[in-house]
Amino acid sequence: MRMAIASVLILDLFIRLSDLEAFYSDTGAVPLNMLFQYAWNDYYISVHTISGLWTVQFMLFMFSLFCAIMLFVGYRTTLFTVLSWFMLLSLHNRNWLILQGGDDLLRMVLFWGMFLPWGKRYSCDSLYEPEKNAEKTFISVATVAYMLQISYLYTGSALLKGPEWNTEFTALYYTYSLDQITYPITKYVYYFPELLKKLSALAYYIELLVPMLFFIPVKHAWLRLAGILIIILFHVMNGFTLFIGLFPLIGIATAMGMIPSMAIDRLEMIFSKLKERTKDSFNGIAQLISLFLLKKKSASILSSWQHKMRTAVLVFLTVFVFDWNFSNLAFVRSKLSDHLRFIGYTLRLDQSWGMFAPGVFKDDGWYVIEGITADGEHLNVLDDAKELNFFKPASVVGMFKNDRWRKYSENFIFTDHSFMRGYFCNYFKRIWNEQNLSKQITTLNIIYMQELTLPDYKYSLPKKQLLWQCEE
Repeated sequence: MRMAIASVLILDLFIRLSDLEAFYSDTGAVPLNMLFQYAWNDYYISVHTISGLWTVQFMLFMFSLFCAIMLFVGYRTTLFTVLSWFMLLSLHNRNWLILQGGDDLLRMVLFWGMFLPWGKRYSCDSLYEPEKNAEKTFISVATVAYMLQISYLYTGSALLKGPEWNTEFTALYYTYSLDQITYPITKYVYYFPELLKKLSALAYYIELLVPMLFFIPVKHAWLRLAGILIIILFHVMNGFTLFIGLFPLIGIATAMGMIPSMAIDRLEMIFSKLKERTKDSFNGIAQLISLFLLKKKSASILSSWQHKMRTAVLVFLTVFVFDWNFSNLAFVRSKLSDHLRFIGYTLRLDQSWGMFAPGVFKDDGWYVIEGITADGEHLNVLDDAKELNFFKPASVVGMFKNDRWRKYSENFIFTDHSFMRGYFCNYFKRIWNEQNLSKQITTLNIIYMQELTLPDYKYSLPKKQLLWQCEE
């Protein structure tokens, strides 16, 4: 799980790097003055807010990347888990307008990972301090918190869902109607209403019941392995049908920590045979690592009071996060005390797994960005190779560079996020004029073609909405 989580972190950082200016600098669409004025929580902590210069942001990204690589190889694992978590928390606080549920899950698992011994296997730390006779299983308050966290994602999400999921079973019809998140391949199942109802019911009961397999004491290892395989298939299915970024990879990576020992032993048998064939190369790599990394001193044993204090903090945070998730349920009348919520916001343990809940979003559509030159020519700024028109593209999801832009555009249409529009309009206009010196635009119109999803495949006539206009 450690190596999988670190791999996702590295991939995520490279994706975000491609939009460094747009999402993290003062010359982009989310400058610091907008963040602090409209989208900031006073309890947030973020080193990424120390400067709006893209060069400073780039250096912070490089440090995050270094921490993630060290986490992957398992060198001073606890230290680099803490740093990776803190840098991810900082990055999320810098711009939450492009975050989705997978980002929250990644941050949560990294937090609990600080208290897990996931550097004792398959790591540089294990080269220095091999524990050949160590137990193959580990249980503590942290493992309980981690397993509960996985349960919140699935069972917690199911409990937040409404009739579209658990009685009407129309949820996947509405989900697959959203052109902003569905791939073209999804249409092969979209026009089979009875199949969609069965798949909706299946998805709901997978979320609701699969986490229970992790806690059944009878045939525990086999049931846990079955639960993990179901989760993997669930995320693979979602990854092939929905444009939801790294969420499927994050879901699979976070479940890997629960793979039972018998499965790992089997994999190690296969690996040991491969290792024997490449013994010289493996030893050479180990020696190379030892040359470049200083030998780690033996970890000092926590004193009795430190161990008790650590356990007490873990117990408190485990109960705190459980209560936070429990308070999200509609039928719970007693809510988490507002006097304690600062802990959740500061450590970013605040969470709500209401993915497509209680019902699926019905406000679908696509964007048209119209540029007007000084001599009155109207340009298609999103695709200058095509004439300006307001027809639905063959692939709406293909209009987005990545899932970060898709999520940003989703937040863009909400009236309580209207503060985003002027900043994006000026940013996009400036970028266009810098790249198209012969076609300078004086006015930029951001138009949303709203297409509401109606039940039973009924057609909704798109409505043209001018979200923002910026001009000289």
